[in-house]
Amino acid sequence: MRYLSDVTIEHAIAHHLDHLIPEKIISHRPLKISEELHLYLSEHIIAVSRLSSLVPAQFKNHGETGDVAFACRAILSGEGKFSPQSAKIAEKLFATMGTNRSLSPGLLLIVQAKDNETRKKFIALLKMEAQPVFKEERKEGPDGEISIELTIDPIALPSPGRHLQKCALIKAEHSPAQPEILLIDKQARESAVAGFFHEHFLQAEYCRDSHFRTKKFVREFVKWANRARQEHRLTPEQLDDTIGAARDAVRHEKISVPEFVEKALPHRGHQSDCIDTLAKRNVDIEVKFETDHRASERFSKVQMIKLDHNAAIRLPLAALLDKEFYSVEPDPDDPTISVITIRTRKYQVT
Repeated sequence: MRYLSDVTIEHAIAHHLDHLIPEKIISHRPLKISEELHLYLSEHIIAVSRLSSLVPAQFKNHGETGDVAFACRAILSGEGKFSPQSAKIAEKLFATMGTNRSLSPGLLLIVQAKDNETRKKFIALLKMEAQPVFKEERKEGPDGEISIELTIDPIALPSPGRHLQKCALIKAEHSPAQPEILLIDKQARESAVAGFFHEHFLQAEYCRDSHFRTKKFVREFVKWANRARQEHRLTPEQLDDTIGAARDAVRHEKISVPEFVEKALPHRGHQSDCIDTLAKRNVDIEVKFETDHRASERFSKVQMIKLDHNAAIRLPLAALLDKEFYSVEPDPDDPTISVITIRTRKYQVT
């Protein structure tokens, strides 16, 4: 569910949850999906799926006990009708909010969508500010049941991501590399996602997916290599070779960090220090994990060279491999200084 590009909104429903008044409007009919509403919801979900701060999670006990897990899985499997199951989800969130005045009231939008690239269905739970994006129209059916229709104010229509408080993307098929849930909390300050939302409402726990593992490895290994260079344990050429080896490693489908470190660093003392440092930084060194090319895309294609005085140079990988264009060597008079040579006929400052 990361990096979605084209989604179809199949069903959506809105519930008004204001625990401070208190006022709870549980809608019993899905929204009419107008072209404008479809565009708004799909752009919002696509924007959320591309956020780097998405947190992978899974339902506790494999979803055997949670109300939200039951309801979402019933919707995705077709065993439960969308509106009644969404009502259970809304009731659970309202009960979880209780009388906590530090929590924000708002709309809970529950969306059943399909990723048009993979043809897989998923659920999006979007807790949003009620205004100024939507105007609520409450209607009563012949049976006395109340439902909510939403009219979008085109003047107040925000860019995707604005007015979103929290979101959970939930899919049916999952694996350790691609877990069941992705979370985002726009209001979070100290923790990644508010405890009331992921622990008590969703009854979920954080986990790691291939994206998280790959990104964590790249970030922490590059930090270690640069520190080793600063401490003169690696020469500029060794640093380039080491980073190049890491780039090659994340292009493979799977990576074992200990095996990679053993091959990339010939010095046993460096190997031991690197493994210990990565373990302390919560890099997965115990398992061979699947890599995520999106997580390492920038690292694989572009290198930033940080210099003195907060200066930096960005170079594509092809330029780094061209020794006639770019080279680094220690200053013969002072080995603590690196001399970078870039040969170019064109020089511009922007």
